[in-house]
Amino acid sequence: MIKKQLLVVEDDPTIQRVVKQTLVTAGFTVTQAFNAREAQNQLMATLPDLLVLDLGLPDADGVALLKKIRIANHVPVLVLTARDQTQDKLKLFEIGVDDYVTKPFEPLELVARVRAILSRTYDTTGVGKGQLQCGELTVDLDAKTVTKAGEGLHLSQKEYALLSLFVQHPQKVLTYDVLLRNIWGMHLLQGQNDTLRVTVAHLRRKIGTNAEQQYIGTDVGVGYRWLAPVKQAQYFKQ
Repeated sequence: MIKKQLLVVEDDPTIQRVVKQTLVTAGFTVTQAFNAREAQNQLMATLPDLLVLDLGLPDADGVALLKKIRIANHVPVLVLTARDQTQDKLKLFEIGVDDYVTKPFEPLELVARVRAILSRTYDTTGVGKGQLQCGELTVDLDAKTVTKAGEGLHLSQKEYALLSLFVQHPQKVLTYDVLLRNIWGMHLLQGQNDTLRVTVAHLRRKIGTNAEQQYIGTDVGVGYRWLAPVKQAQYFKQ
């Protein structure tokens, strides 16, 4: 089972170290950022499953950063905050925060809240390497092959890369910019979406539908989302 990827944004090196050690020990993969600029770059580069965010950053107000992130990214957010007033907490939920932990915090509470958010947000069966089953589709991430109802599908390199990214992040909006950067590389400029739209259209045509519904949904003006449930394919000995 693939480990959930967390992005921890915290400018205090001591707290950052404690948070990372706590989450890694709990079985998560952790990427770090120490300011708002690094946080935005890491969001695009690593596609985290959850963002752990300190509001007191040196180069931006954490609330302002949250509002900016929420314009084009629906990653779940757990806030680390020293603000314990009710009004402050209500404001966080209005922005779209999933939960918060007040400093100083207990490591076990932090892990429990992270797991609760992930459990609410993603399929608890998990998604990992190997063969993934999505309706009639089977995606073999090791062999880099795709079959539908047992028949092999011929996908271009970019089509397969898109499909692989989608099925490893089911029900999660992948923005145009994230997809462009991860599939085509940093040389493509933000807003250069025609190539992406054409490739998604070709992929949709080749994989067909799942119970008469598209596998890939469109969040207009934002990006695309994999709609079908994803689970590990079952292996049986002959």
